[in-house]
Amino acid sequence: MTTTGDRASLAWDLEGVAIVTMTGPVPNQSSFSAVDQLADRLQEARQAGARIVVLASDVEGYWLGHASLRDLAALFRGEEIDSSGTGFFRASDELSKENVVSIAAISGDCGGGGAELGWACDLRVVDENARFAQMEILAGLIPGLGGIARLSRLVGRTATSEIVLDGAPISARRIYELGAINRLVAPGRALDVALAWARRLAERPPEALARAKQVLSESDELPLTESLANEQRRFQKIAATPAALALMDEIQAQYDAGVVPRQVSIDPFED
Repeated sequence: MTTTGDRASLAWDLEGVAIVTMTGPVPNQSSFSAVDQLADRLQEARQAGARIVVLASDVEGYWLGHASLRDLAALFRGEEIDSSGTGFFRASDELSKENVVSIAAISGDCGGGGAELGWACDLRVVDENARFAQMEILAGLIPGLGGIARLSRLVGRTATSEIVLDGAPISARRIYELGAINRLVAPGRALDVALAWARRLAERPPEALARAKQVLSESDELPLTESLANEQRRFQKIAATPAALALMDEIQAQYDAGVVPRQVSIDPFED
């Protein structure tokens, strides 16, 4: 089943794997009403049972643009707009839900709030000709949706300072080298690779996948000693579940039969 709006649509690749796609106009796709639709589709996907969601764009050369400056200025002037302006926050919240792994299939340029939604995803697959920008400084603003807080956790303070204070576009290659991109792919391949990865993740045990994402998120907020203790607590809890015990027995049986660990988990991206 496909849910289609004029700016965002939801489709299903297979059971548990949803694709939420944003569409035009070029280049700024992120009007408040458009991002409202995006948040609605993400929520709909989760409530319908998605465990993996791929966030994509069908506009050639563009992924998600910065927030509409017209909408933003109207909001702070107290003028009437066709949206509450909460879509960015709702979308970010949906992407952070522990029972859904999000993959950004970034097929073109993105910036501002659009880039920040990319940083909010768990994984990023990016066409090598894409560019990123936190250009808020050019409009007398600063990032307000994670372009400082999340990005600095991904690439560090030094690189984030350059990106945020200067506002100029940064190549996908540079962002990849800084560590904020998981897979850098040939132009036009981001969605295909993201979907292949989503199908693979959909085969992972659901409870373990959700708990791993939960501990990753919690670790961002905790000092190292507390984070290690929290990780061990979560580990012990899930290790005692029937599903985990059964899988441990199954994999150990493979080892006993002569299978080596690298054959149990094959990297689909390995050359």
